Parts: sequence; C-alpha cells; structure tokens
Amino acid sequence: MTRHNGSSPTKRNEKGRITNSSSTVGGSWWEEDGFWYGLHTLFDPARVPFFRTAIQTHALDSPQVLDVGSGGGFVAMGLGDIARVTPVDHSFDVAVAAQAAGVPRVVVAEAAQLPFGASTFDAVVCSEVLEHVPDPGAVIAEAARLVAPGGLFLFSTPARTMWSRIALIDAAQRWRLTRVLPSDLHDWDDFLTRDELVDLLEKNGFRLRRIAGIGVRFRSWPGSLAALMLLKMGRIGYAEAGRRIDLTVTASTRLAMIGYADRVS
Repeated sequence: MTRHNGSSPTKRNEKGRITNSSSTVGGSWWEEDGFWYGLHTLFDPARVPFFRTAIQTHALDSPQVLDVGSGGGFVAMGLGDIARVTPVDHSFDVAVAAQAAGVPRVVVAEAAQLPFGASTFDAVVCSEVLEHVPDPGAVIAEAARLVAPGGLFLFSTPARTMWSRIALIDAAQRWRLTRVLPSDLHDWDDFLTRDELVDLLEKNGFRLRRIAGIGVRFRSWPGSLAALMLLKMGRIGYAEAGRRIDLTVTASTRLAMIGYADRVS
C-alpha cells in the first residue's frame, strides 16, 4: 500500500461533512452482514458489467485503469481480469481493509490531488464518489490530467432531482418508518444534475459517449419493496437486501446516472 502525504481519513468539506462516506459507517467492507458489503450486492450487478463493456467496447487491450474512491475495492476486483487496476482511496483504514480482502496496490491519496503523472492511465473510474467530495469539478479535472488522449472517464453518481430527494434522502435516510441508511450518508445538495455533470465533463476536455440511469427493474418492484421492509424489520441484512433489490441500467436518470466519456483535448 502506498500512502501519499496529505491524505486524511477524516477530511471534511466546508459544511463539516466527511467527504468520503466510508468514514460514516463502521464494519468491514467484505463481511457478509456488513453495511458496505450490501452496497456490493446492490450496485455491482449493474455498474460493473456496464464499466466492463465500456472498456472492452473501447478496444482497450489490458488497459491501465485508475479506480478513484475505491473503498473496499469492489469495482477494482470486478475489473481485475480485464485491466491492470490501481485503486485509490483517501482513507488509510479503508485501504488497509481492502488490501486485507485481497485488493492489490491500494494508494492512499485525495481524489483531486493524485500522485501520478499526466496521461498515465487509459481509463479512470469514479463510481459513487462525486457526491462525496467538496469539489467534483476538481476531481474531474484531475481525471482529465491523468487520462491519456482518447482514454475514458467512467462514472456513476446520484442525480439531483425531485425523485432522488424523495427516494434516496427522505425515504432512505430521514423518514422514521422507512429509513434504512445513516442520516448523514448523502446530502442532496451535493448531488449533480445531468446538465451540471455534462458541463463539467465538457469543460475538462471530455466528450460524453453514453449516459444512462440506474434503477429497479419494473417487474422487480414488489420484491424490492419487500426486501426493504424485511431489512427495516431486521429479518435480513444489507447484503441479502442488496441481492433482492434488482438494480439495472435504465434509460431514466431520475435517481442516478452512470456513463462514460472520452478525453478529446
């Protein structure tokens, strides 16, 4: 593991919030009943195949990929057989947990100040990170510095919409009868709109190639709601709930956005 000077597992933004949500919830990233492993079972069946397809369709052969805000290393492990992945996280403790689970070469550094030379990577992945940093534009600018011309920037992040406020903030974090997430996990004001995200990409020399959404399959809504109720009652854990909530890539970006752009300048 490499620790870059200036990193801190408790860095806070101007609102006083921890800028990486991995500091807000305890427990191991790779424990079956842990909160973080639930994110793996919930998101990775949708996001990892999407990222894999983007990299492979882009005709990148054994590419060098940087995984920014890698956390426990779920995405890094999911791409490890098609790319040489360098995971980066700002939390030393999280990096230790990731390496203990078998994630190799974790670098500890801040997302907007990374210790790599220009045009080092063929692709940079930034998944569920932009909503947790004080300046997402600075993170995208740093990705643009690190991606070789023609390389990819792959992202996933919640969208700032009325739907995400109701579903991800009010229902999931605030309302007593429905909340299943920590109350400070997300701040809706830190989400980007689709237009804001596209604008940041274009300002930093990226050309959007594809943007889609992440949501529950229509036929899976009854089972997904039942899973949330069972989780709320303590009948199942986060990991099992994640498996039963059938997320997929969708056309609608009402809740979340996933996509990729290539560097053109």
